[in-house]
Amino acid sequence: MNLSLPQSRFLRMPKGFSALYFTQLFSTISFAVLFATLLLYMKEQVHLSTTEANLITGVYFAYNFALHLLSGYLGGRFFSYRALVVNGIIFQLVGCLILAHGTMTSLYWGLAFMLIGTGTMVTCLNMLLSQLFQPEEIQKRQTAFLWNYSSMNIGFILGFTLAGYYQLHVNYTLLFLITAANNILALGILCTQWKQLRDHNTFISRANHKERWGRYAVGISIVLLLTPLLHTLLQHARISDALVLTTGVVMVVTLLVIALRHTGAERKKLFAFFILLMSAQIFWMIYQLAPMSLTLFAVDNVKLQLWNFSIAPGWIQNINSVTIALGAPLLALFFAWLRRKKQSSVSLPLQYSSGLTLSSLGLLILPIGIALGHHGYMAFGWLFLTYVLQAIAELLISPIGYAMVGQLVPMRWQSLYMGTLLLNTGVAAVLASFFSNYAVGTSGSSNPLITNPSYSHAFSQLGWWTLGVALILLLLTPLINRFINSSSSSSRKETLGGGHFSDSSIAQ
Repeated sequence: MNLSLPQSRFLRMPKGFSALYFTQLFSTISFAVLFATLLLYMKEQVHLSTTEANLITGVYFAYNFALHLLSGYLGGRFFSYRALVVNGIIFQLVGCLILAHGTMTSLYWGLAFMLIGTGTMVTCLNMLLSQLFQPEEIQKRQTAFLWNYSSMNIGFILGFTLAGYYQLHVNYTLLFLITAANNILALGILCTQWKQLRDHNTFISRANHKERWGRYAVGISIVLLLTPLLHTLLQHARISDALVLTTGVVMVVTLLVIALRHTGAERKKLFAFFILLMSAQIFWMIYQLAPMSLTLFAVDNVKLQLWNFSIAPGWIQNINSVTIALGAPLLALFFAWLRRKKQSSVSLPLQYSSGLTLSSLGLLILPIGIALGHHGYMAFGWLFLTYVLQAIAELLISPIGYAMVGQLVPMRWQSLYMGTLLLNTGVAAVLASFFSNYAVGTSGSSNPLITNPSYSHAFSQLGWWTLGVALILLLLTPLINRFINSSSSSSRKETLGGGHFSDSSIAQ
């Protein structure tokens, strides 16, 4: 098979972008399959109780995103970014093969390998993408991250579609074997542009030959020790939750200390990043409800039929992915048009507050749908609309958050901040698991007539809290914009909302 990709100008981007685009796409399928399937896999294949399955799901996704922080530290120091991506793909492949066995023993080992794979790969893919651009190429970098986010969601679409099909046929062995094969494809694609993806100005790229191999030895040792550690921690949920939350608090303090150690414009930009990072926390908590309480709610409380067609639980996640895959390039084109025709762009805090508002509306409509349900079952259309609103919110917050690292953070801290950005989602997974238990209630029943009041109250509460955060962020927008635009560089074009986000390179 010829895996060669265009060597330049793919989507009018630099050399190396095409390999990252398709590597992201195919490597994402493994995570998508687990995202849509893990809870049901543990109940139907491994025969765990709902409570146990919920607990492990929350811990898994918490560690998945918490490990992004570790990869932000390992990448560029003990591995080159491209080498750590290769490591992640190989671990994903092995993890899928282990999970295909479908036993209790293979469950924990398979999840441990998958965690190393997905947890160490995403940050380095983002760093590889970021280093393709110069610091002043703000608009083109943002365009690249939007396209890259679109490719990730095409991977999610393929993974969710695959998962849903085999959920209906209850054949998880074949599902994970097919998923493993996608990692081989991703690895081959990455290698086609290996030379274009070398590290730029990292610790390991500046090291001499002897020091470089010493760093590789340390990095490999860390990864090998981490695998059995994760295998153990996955079996102790309370300890795991405490570790993730503690790490999150430590990183909050660390980011504040780093900001205070800087002065002038750099300090203000770091504080702007910090405020936006904290405001996005509640969004990511809602996002992490999808593989937990929203999955259970869909299975037990929603009529999963549309025009007499049965809807697999995994296919519901495709609503989010299709919306993002189509919406990312449309959003990029909209920003390009706004900048070209109106000589203005949308500020970062305005984007974040808009995303939070949409996310809150996605939750607040669910109690209405529950109230209008028939015999306790909510019509699928309400859940469909929730996922669409959540996807648009994600598009406004997540990819721009990645690009924000290159815009606001000094070069030597960018790897750490990229990992912290993704750790934020791990902390949100723990909080989402707590909220999911709260939303399900204490009845222990799957009867929608019994559980609907609990779900309705919980969704309403979280929706109003999110709307409150959006309003606070909107009030802080002028201050945050002053922080973002605090450099002494030349004059800037007028910005809608005062700050800076634009995207014109896609239309070049």
